[in-house]
Amino acid sequence: MHTTIRRGLAALLIVTLAGTALVGCQNGRAGARCRTKDFGQDATHVLVCKNGRWQRSITKQQAAAFIIAIIKARQTTTTPPTTQPQRPFVTQVAGGGRHTCALRSDGTIWCWGVNAEDQLGDGTTTNRLTPVQTLGITTATQLAAGDNHTCALLANNTVSCWGYNVDGQLGDNTTTNRLTPVQTLGITTATQVIAGGNHTCALLANNTVSCWGNNVDGQLGDNTTTNRLTPVQTSGITTATQLTAGSGHTCALLAVRTVNCWGKNLYGQLGDTTTTNRLTPVQTQTITTATQLTAGIFHTCALLADNTVKCWGYNVDGQLGDNTTTNRTTPVQTPGITTATQLTAASQYTCALLTDNTVRCWGDNLLGQLGDGTTTNRLTPVQTPGITTATQLTVGVAHTCALLADRTVKCWGYNFDGQLGDATTTNRLTPVTVALPF
Repeated sequence: MHTTIRRGLAALLIVTLAGTALVGCQNGRAGARCRTKDFGQDATHVLVCKNGRWQRSITKQQAAAFIIAIIKARQTTTTPPTTQPQRPFVTQVAGGGRHTCALRSDGTIWCWGVNAEDQLGDGTTTNRLTPVQTLGITTATQLAAGDNHTCALLANNTVSCWGYNVDGQLGDNTTTNRLTPVQTLGITTATQVIAGGNHTCALLANNTVSCWGNNVDGQLGDNTTTNRLTPVQTSGITTATQLTAGSGHTCALLAVRTVNCWGKNLYGQLGDTTTTNRLTPVQTQTITTATQLTAGIFHTCALLADNTVKCWGYNVDGQLGDNTTTNRTTPVQTPGITTATQLTAASQYTCALLTDNTVRCWGDNLLGQLGDGTTTNRLTPVQTPGITTATQLTVGVAHTCALLADRTVKCWGYNFDGQLGDATTTNRLTPVTVALPF
């Protein structure tokens, strides 16, 4: 159909611009026999061929106006509708001791809660009840929050940290607290950064590990108990794929899905059947299919390939989820969890994100950090009500936050310093929405 129209317009254009009578594709003339594909004109009209005879159709002036309109329409460039730039949105949330930070899609970082040790990175020591921007960070790709310090992995695979630095946990070769981010020295190929109580570690592109900061329990894994103001390599780790850190211990998931841990082991948090501190990595027993790790202050958990969970270490508040308060020096299974996709652990409790985007938590609940509307400790997992679209979880010492599918953030638990970000200092037994300023 479009081809026919184009041919007809071309013919009309020929006869209109020709300027003499009886000019057409076949040089037809009025009164003579013609073929249906012929076009012609007389002194005033464009002629069309019908039943072998020429018949007047439209005037030449009408034809000319029609052709000009078509040409102009074809020459007009259609302007596509204006596309509004997408607003930045939260991609990750990280909980520290009593502060929380969010990474945005534009590479900036926004933090809230306690700020006495500069852990929010906004150039002040003022606590913030709602998020404020961390200064100088515009290319962050991942966050990690310790007790009183915060670190960011940047797009160029370097690391910047800020906040408390008495043990060198910022890695800038000083013990000076920093109100704004400073670069960790010697880290140029990091793929993950984690923060323990007062130490920090980076997973490097070659699958080795470098750590810095407090080392009193051997949590840096360099076979010493010497604090380090700049990164040192953890001994014997060459195939790590993910890291986690507790208060005084560190663990690595290896490529073969086993787990190695090092550092403090008073409660069996290394999972090697002993309570002996380890200055270099030792293998956690019975774990052979791990896909993700998390660590609380004195306990560790692994997400397994079948979406179940095993935990080990300190269990006085039920943080291992095995329906006891018995410490475990080797992993035990957390009952009732069969569809977990992510784990996160705090001082003395643990939470899991499930495949249906709901949340289950267990352990210490004194300040409402399990989000079940009570302050009752739970020895097995309970559901956090009101969370049905979570995509990522994080915890602090006694507060929990979830990033939701609509890019909002909800938090619950301890809020004395504003770490829930709802513009109050009221503890919350169920989730409340963070007052994001964007």
